[in-house]
Amino acid sequence: MVDLRDYVGGETAGGQARAFRVSEEGYVEHPMVRERAVEGRRYQLEMAEGALKANTLLVLPTALGKTVIAELVIAEVLRRYPGGRVMFLAPTKPLALQHRESLLRHLKLGREEVAVVTGEVRGREGIWLDRRVRVVLGTPQAVWNDMSNGLVALEEFALLVLDECHRSKARYAYTRIASEYVRRCPWPLILALTASPGSTKESVTEVVRNLWIERIEWRTEDDEDVRPYIPGVKVGWVRVQLTPEYERVRDVIRKAIERRVEALRSAGLIGAEVEVNRKVLLSLMERLKAEAEAGARGPRMRFLQVISQVLSLFHALELVESQHVRTLLSYLESLKGSELRSHVSIVRSEDFAELLRAAESCTADHPKVTALVSAVRAHLAERPQDRVLVFANVRVTAEVLAERLRSEGIDAALFVGKAEGKGGPRMTQEEQMRVLRDFREGRTRVLVATSIGEEGLDVPECGLVVFYEPIPSGIRHVQRRGRTGRRMPGKVLILVTEGTVEEYYFREGYRRARRMASILEEVSREVREVLVPRSGPMPTPGEPWPWRRPESSVLAPETVHAAGARGDEERTDLGSEAFRSAKELRRAVERTRKDVYLALLKSGRRGMTLTEVMESVDEGPDVVRRAAFRLVRERKVARVNGRFVTRSSLRASSESGALVKVEVEKVGPGYAVVLVNDRFRARLDADLYYGPRELVKKGRRFLAKARILKQDGRTVIVVHDVVQVLE
Repeated sequence: MVDLRDYVGGETAGGQARAFRVSEEGYVEHPMVRERAVEGRRYQLEMAEGALKANTLLVLPTALGKTVIAELVIAEVLRRYPGGRVMFLAPTKPLALQHRESLLRHLKLGREEVAVVTGEVRGREGIWLDRRVRVVLGTPQAVWNDMSNGLVALEEFALLVLDECHRSKARYAYTRIASEYVRRCPWPLILALTASPGSTKESVTEVVRNLWIERIEWRTEDDEDVRPYIPGVKVGWVRVQLTPEYERVRDVIRKAIERRVEALRSAGLIGAEVEVNRKVLLSLMERLKAEAEAGARGPRMRFLQVISQVLSLFHALELVESQHVRTLLSYLESLKGSELRSHVSIVRSEDFAELLRAAESCTADHPKVTALVSAVRAHLAERPQDRVLVFANVRVTAEVLAERLRSEGIDAALFVGKAEGKGGPRMTQEEQMRVLRDFREGRTRVLVATSIGEEGLDVPECGLVVFYEPIPSGIRHVQRRGRTGRRMPGKVLILVTEGTVEEYYFREGYRRARRMASILEEVSREVREVLVPRSGPMPTPGEPWPWRRPESSVLAPETVHAAGARGDEERTDLGSEAFRSAKELRRAVERTRKDVYLALLKSGRRGMTLTEVMESVDEGPDVVRRAAFRLVRERKVARVNGRFVTRSSLRASSESGALVKVEVEKVGPGYAVVLVNDRFRARLDADLYYGPRELVKKGRRFLAKARILKQDGRTVIVVHDVVQVLE
C-alpha cells in the first residue's frame, strides 16, 4: 500500500502546505474537486504538483490516469488565479468531448464554464468572448484557425494542456499553438501528456523543444508507487505460416519486384551484392532527385519512376504477407484509379495482370484470421464477461476481421475513423460514439479498431488485446498494450507471419518500448537548455489573473453566442474604439493586416515597434495588434528585439546580391510596365511577382530582390521579395 499520510495532513515533511490533500477515505480534497470523485494516488499527486512549477512533459503508461493529473493541475490553476482560463487540446473531437465530460464529473465546474471548440462547432467565435467559459477544450486545427483569425487572446490563458503530445512534430498545429502561446502569454504554463513521446532521443527532443518543455515527469509500470495499480499484463504471440494460396500470390509480386530491381542493377544504380529494401530505395531516390535539382539530365532520371514502382510493389508484398487478400485487392484497385505515372506503368505491365489474376483466384482467409478467431473464441469461452479489443493497421483488414468474427457467432463491431481515405469503411463521429457506448456497456464484446482506438479514447478495460500485426512504433506499442491489465490481469496476443518483415517489426516494437525510460532520463538532463521567455510580473496566487481582458472589451454573456449572426449593422461604442462582434473583428483584422504589412515594408530593415505600428495604421490598437501578430504567425513578419520586421527585409540583409529599385509606370490586365533603377523598362507579369498586390499601382516605388531576364527579345523582371516601400 502506498503511504499517503503527508497528503492526509496536507503538508510536506518540511512543513510546506501541499496543493492537494487526501481524505481519510483516500479521496482527493481540493476546493475545485468534487467530493469523493478522484482517488488519491501518490504518483498522480506528485506529478500534478511538479507540473505546476514549470512547462512539463508528463509521460505515463496508458490507463494510469494522465487525464486525472491534468484535471488536478487545472483545478489548482483555476483556484490560484481567479479569472484565468485554461485551454485543453486533444487531437480528435470524440476525445475532446470525452475530456469535457470527465472535467464536469471530477471538478466543480458548471456546463456553461466548459466549452468545446472543433471544426464542426458553428459560431465558436462567441466561445472565446464568453466570460463564463473558464475551460476551453478543442481540436488543434480549429483552435489554430481561430487564432489565425484573431479571435483568441492567449494572454488570458493561465494553462495550456496538450493531450497526445507525441504528435507535436514539424508543422503540426500543437507546435504552432505552443510557440504562439509562449510568445504572447506573459506567464505561460504548458502541460503536455502522452504515453510515449517517442522511441528515439531525437524524437523526444523534438517534442521537448517544439512544446517549450522545461521539465519531464514520468513513471513506468515498474515504479514502486505505480505498481500497486497495475495487476500485470501477460504478453504472448502466435506465429503462423503462409498457406500455399498466399505464397503463390507472394511469388508473383516478388518476380515483379526482381525484374525492376535488375533494371536498377544493370544501370549501375545498385550494387550486385546489395540487399534491396525500402531504406536502400529511398536513399537512391533522394540521390537521383538531388542530381536532377542540380541540373542533371539523361536516362538515369527515368529510373526515379522505376524506384517508385518497386516501393509500391513492396507495399503490395507486405499486404499479402501480413493482412488479407481482400486488402491487397483493394490496394490494386486504387492503383488502377491512380494518375501517378509510376502507378500507371505498373497497371499497364504484364505482371500486374498476372498479379490481379492470382489475387482474385485466392479465396482463402489469411492464416492469421483463423488464429485470431480461435484465440478470441477460446478467451470468451473461459471469461464470457470479458471485452476483447483487436487492433489492425488497415481499415479494409479490420472490416474483414469484424465480418469473420460475426460469421463465427462472436459479437464484434468495427471502429474506424471518419475520413481514413478512399476504398475502405469510414464512420461518422456519431457512429463512433454509438459503437464505443455499446462496447462500454457490454452490448458488444469484441471491438475491431484501427489506430483511432489507440489514442486516449475511453475504451473500457479489456481482458484480451490482440495485435493483428506487430508494429515497429514504440509509441503505438505502448498505447495498444495499455488497453488491458488496468484493474485485473490482462493478456496481449501478437500475431506474426513467419519469414516476413513482421518478425522485424515484432522485435523492433519491443526494443523501442523498452528504451523509452532511458531516453527520458537522458533528455531530462538536457531539458534545462530550453529557455522559456516570461515577461512577468509573476502572477500572485489568490489575486485575479493580470492579463484577463477587462469587462468593457468583451460581449456580455447573453449576447455572445448571437454575435456571429448579427452582421455589421449592430455596434456598441466603447470609448475610443467601437465594439465589434467576433465576425466584425475577424474582418477588421483581415483588412488591417495589409495596411500593417505595407507600413512595415516602408520601415525597411529598421522595422517598427508595436506602438509605432499602431500610430502608423488608422485602426484601433487591439485590431492592429492582432493583425501584426497574425503576420508573424504567417511568417511574413518576424519579431527582432521587440521590433516587427518583414522577413523579406531580413532575407535581403542576410543574402548576397544587389537590390533593384522598381517604379510602376503602367498597369495592364495581368502585367505591369516598370522602370528599373531609373535606367530601363521591363515587363512585370502577375505570375512573376511575389509581393503585396497593393504595390502594383501606377506611381508606386519599392526596393526588391529581383532577376532581370530576356524572353523573346523582351526585358522581363521577376520580383522575388519586396524589401522596402519607397515614399
